[in-house]
Amino acid sequence: MEKEEKKKRIHEIEIAVAVVLVLVSVAMLFPRPGITGYISYEIKTHEINLTIANSQSYVLTTDSNEPFIVTSLRLSGEVIGDGIAKAYVSDKDQKILIYSNVIKKGSGLGGITGMDKITGEATAVDTETEESNLVIAHLENIETKLEEISEDETLSSGNFDLICIDSCFIDMLLNKDLAYTFMFYVEEGTILKINKIVYTIKKD
Repeated sequence: MEKEEKKKRIHEIEIAVAVVLVLVSVAMLFPRPGITGYISYEIKTHEINLTIANSQSYVLTTDSNEPFIVTSLRLSGEVIGDGIAKAYVSDKDQKILIYSNVIKKGSGLGGITGMDKITGEATAVDTETEESNLVIAHLENIETKLEEISEDETLSSGNFDLICIDSCFIDMLLNKDLAYTFMFYVEEGTILKINKIVYTIKKD
């Protein structure tokens, strides 16, 4: 009888040790447990027909009566030719790269980086002809500022779809009093076509 009780006690100790080891392992793997929740987003598509044969900029704003926060910007279109083509969204303080046809050899298009927060500046824009939430109007031709590609880089051409590089996760407030700039840098002899802008907005 005493033997059985001893065995039982040893078994209980073994279970307790196992439980402690599991708890310690979990604590080491997850040192900061937190609460996660769901954030609601709305996906919107803005059909557009931009053919860009030289570097130029466009104003980006909205005709919406209610302000909203854009959380990602993606472009679809086509590159014709064998030169460099890049697209940015910009305010007065920074530029965020949306698309580039310069890629590392052996890698695919696009990439995801961290969140960038940008703010706009007040700009007057004629919104009468635009019906969607985004308003895009030609601003001016800009000077081409393109660096030469390195030995481990190459250029892609042809169609691209829903590409974001540094604009996959952003925090960009849009309202009628704020405007940003789309900046398209295109090397001479190359054409960049943008046919679709897909963006997400945060919902309350």
